Amino acid sequence: MVNKNVKDSRNMGRATTSTILRSPSNSKITKRSMHATNSSMMDNIPRELLIEILCRLAHTSFTDIHNAKLSCKDFHEAAEDPCVYQNMSLDNFPLVAWKPLTKKEEAFFTKCQDCQNPEIPYRQAVLDYFTGKGPKSALAHLQGALNANHIGALYVTCIILLFSGEDELKACGMKLMAGMKKSKYVRGKLKEHRDRLKSMLRTMWVENPALRRRPVCCTKQDNHRRRSSWEDMVDDADVHCEGCSVDSEIKFLLDSLPRL
Repeated sequence: MVNKNVKDSRNMGRATTSTILRSPSNSKITKRSMHATNSSMMDNIPRELLIEILCRLAHTSFTDIHNAKLSCKDFHEAAEDPCVYQNMSLDNFPLVAWKPLTKKEEAFFTKCQDCQNPEIPYRQAVLDYFTGKGPKSALAHLQGALNANHIGALYVTCIILLFSGEDELKACGMKLMAGMKKSKYVRGKLKEHRDRLKSMLRTMWVENPALRRRPVCCTKQDNHRRRSSWEDMVDDADVHCEGCSVDSEIKFLLDSLPRL
């Protein structure tokens, strides 16, 4: 009898707990409690720190920052900070729009431009130079991105100088490119920017006639540059010949282009 009473009391406890959890009113209480807990946690995070976190997220992925904005009110408000738009990744958007932009897309790009996102002038410079509009227009746009220390903009600037056809500008491009490879941090970022540039070139018509004249930077007559392959030298920090190092970058670029 005692065991039966104990068993019945346990069943009653489980039933009572189940009933409480399934109760609509209790569900509302639970949601309010969770919302209050989340709000208190967000209140403890300094706004400057939250914006910094969202800036890094925006730089990595537009999709992730968009999802973060939808997650809660605090994220949505912080993500509207100009600093976030300044660091916003535009990789999800094609370089060449094959259909007119929607009003939301136009507003988004306008805000990125107003917040001085360096991707805006960088993308325009790539489009201008590789479609044959001339180096002056491209270099003018690149200057805006260079002011924000955009590594991809420095890389494309080097390419423009190397293919300029003028010895003085070519020498300047070689010096800049060699300097990029001497920096461990920049060298680590080069592959990322090479791949991004290669992806952009695949979405556009490359018509710049200057790219048909391949510059040669290493003029030494010995076999010091005879490695297993040119590709091995692109990321090789031990290549002491600046001309060889730059020639490897030129080869990589030309191999990435469609046939002109």
